[in-house]
Parts: sequence; C-alpha cells; structure tokens
Amino acid sequence: MNERSWERAGAASGLVAAVLLLVSLLLNPLSPPSDEPVRTYFYVTENRPTVLLAALLSTVAAVIFLWFVGHLRHLLQRAEGGAEAFSPVVFGAGVSLATMTMLSMLPATALVSLSRNVETASQAMVFVLAELHRLSLGGLGLLVALFAAAAGAAVVRGELLAPWLGWFGFGVGLIGLIAGVTSFYMPSVFVSVAGLVTGIVFALWIGAASVLMVYRPEVDRAPAAGTAFAH
Repeated sequence: MNERSWERAGAASGLVAAVLLLVSLLLNPLSPPSDEPVRTYFYVTENRPTVLLAALLSTVAAVIFLWFVGHLRHLLQRAEGGAEAFSPVVFGAGVSLATMTMLSMLPATALVSLSRNVETASQAMVFVLAELHRLSLGGLGLLVALFAAAAGAAVVRGELLAPWLGWFGFGVGLIGLIAGVTSFYMPSVFVSVAGLVTGIVFALWIGAASVLMVYRPEVDRAPAAGTAFAH
C-alpha cells in the first residue's frame, strides 16, 4: 500500500466518523430538559432503542475519528517540516475530543439501563445522569473550538486543503466556543440546541475536509520530502 492509498484511507476515516456522528445526532436530536427528570425518564423509556443506538454510533464515530486525527498529525508534521506548529495542538485536541465524546455517552447508556428497572429508578438519579450529559456538552464545545481553530489556522496557512475550508473551521470553532461557554450559564434547552448545532456543523466540516482529501491526497501537492510509507 503506497502513501497515496494510506492517505485516502485516513481521509475516508474522517468521512465515516462524520456520517456516523451526523446520524447519531439526527436520531436523538433534542431530549427533554435535564431539570425535568420525570419527562426525561419517560422519554428514555419510550425511545430506549433510539437513545442506545445514538450513543453507540457516537461512540463508534469517536473511535474512528481517532484514526482521522492521527492522519491529520502525519500530514501536518510533513507540511510543517518538523516545526511542530499546529500538529501537536490538533492531535491533542482531537484525542481529547474523541475521549470526551465517549465519556459523554455514559450517562445516556446508564439512563437506558435505569429505565429497564423501575424499582431502582428515582428522580434524583435521573436528574444527575441527565445533568451530567448536559454539562459534558460544555467541554465538548470547547474542545471542538480548540480543534477547529488549530486545524483551521493550519489550513489558512496553506499547510492543508483549500483556504475556504480553514475559514469554515474558524466558524465551527466560534460556534463551539459559544456553545461551550454558554452551557455553564444558560437553561438546559438552550444548551441542547447549541450542542446539536455544534455537532452538526462540526460533522459537516469534517466530512467536507475528508471528501477533499480523498479526492486529492495531500501527497500529490506536498513537496517531495521523503515518504513516510514504503511503496
């Protein structure tokens, strides 16, 4: 497998992750406010398969996204000639984002398990689990902001892809920043909507970048500086 094929495989992983994330968001777009535990409990009970599938798809998307993050680190290191300008930040933010995404799915899966046993369910437990999920959206928004800003800056500098995609990344980062900061102060309904919007635009951005990289691998336009894979 030559370097061009490896690049296309890495780029395709981003597209798969974006599609899975988008599907998971649309499957379970807006749950009841976390401060209404009774509504939350009955929502999860009535939509148990959908909630569980959405959590599964988000978790799988996060795992596959790690491959894409590793792919980006390789491309940025090569483009930066070892200067390590943006590649460490993109890699660290991407790994943290994937990890935070998987952790944020735990309260939802715990709610599904709780809904199967009415005797052990209580309003306090439901409230805590729903609130944990809501609070995790703040961290996710801030990590999206860091990842999108760092990757967008690298693109605008000409290290990857087309400049317009870098400006798109800045826009995604701004949305993530607003969603992340306001999640600590705004009502849960607003936080859920902001989290949904952030997730959708982030998935669209990653999907667009992946399609461009599959269509034209960076090795085709990068300076011939020694390959990382054997031909």
